Amino acid sequence: MSVPLYVPVLPARQHAAGAYRTLHPELRARVAPLWTLHPHPGMLPKPLADRIDSDTKYVTAVQGHSLGWLDAPYVETEEAAVLAEALPPEWWDHRNLRPVTGPERPEAQQSLAVAVARRLGEGMGVRVPLPGEWHDPAAADVAALLDRLPTHTPADLFLDLGTVLPDRPDAAKEATRALDALVTLTPWRTISILAGGFPEPPADLWQGTVHEEPRSDWDVWHEIHHGGRPYLPRLGYGDYGTHPAAYVSAPATGGASPWGLLRYTTERSYHLVKIPFGKKHDMANRAGARLLTGLSDFRGRGASAGERWLCRRAEGEETVGNHAVWDEKAHVQHMAYVVRSVNPAVGG
Repeated sequence: MSVPLYVPVLPARQHAAGAYRTLHPELRARVAPLWTLHPHPGMLPKPLADRIDSDTKYVTAVQGHSLGWLDAPYVETEEAAVLAEALPPEWWDHRNLRPVTGPERPEAQQSLAVAVARRLGEGMGVRVPLPGEWHDPAAADVAALLDRLPTHTPADLFLDLGTVLPDRPDAAKEATRALDALVTLTPWRTISILAGGFPEPPADLWQGTVHEEPRSDWDVWHEIHHGGRPYLPRLGYGDYGTHPAAYVSAPATGGASPWGLLRYTTERSYHLVKIPFGKKHDMANRAGARLLTGLSDFRGRGASAGERWLCRRAEGEETVGNHAVWDEKAHVQHMAYVVRSVNPAVGG
């Protein structure tokens, strides 16, 4: 199997599934999502099983014949037991999804991933968190997990740096140290670096202004590639789309905020615009969209469905939308841009 061009960590939610579906088919064929289930601490087993069923239906409805992975990295022991019952090994039959687990996960979650890998013979993903410094003993935990797989069963490595903002100047160095230790453990089928650089909106973000932050995750990717390691051609790029990395680890909540965000990705920066929620704020929302379409490096309405929506919203041809719509369109423009950035030869 070839190295995936782009592995976005996407929440198993309707807006993310809609964004993946909306990508141009040629772009979507180069995107291999790592779908991630939100945690639901304290939820009773039956409602939790129903929620897992609901969230995974969004994923299976859009995954089709393309490659993808499904993970629940933030579940506690009680949740992991429900997960194993809700998604037993036979559930994975005829779904083009591979299970993901990792070191120090609850036993029920690890056992489920290993059982699915055994049943399907298509392997599993191993997601190794690296929120700070790398510690070499962690490689032993990954090796122990790999030892549970049958001989010659393929495995995919996800080195997950989590949140990578300018306050982590050593992120690339620590990632390289981790890769040096992990790459030699097994002939990994694929190796992907995951990092979330999209920022939380600042508390003093005002309506009517554009807030700009550097793409620290993208910078880390390039710094890793300047290291000269022989395994660099095997590395795939991954990020958390246009959500902060902490989004997928936060319990899902109900209710809508009176404020939302329009987000846009350019070569060096992430751009955020604060907008009010509700039909009565149509003019303010249109003004917010115009702030992004007026950027000097806005790519134009033909770049993706995300840019097309922003242009139509700025011109008043689209309705105000809601948080799910804004999230979906932000993910679409970001994913389309990243695919073309990683490989400019890709059309669509």
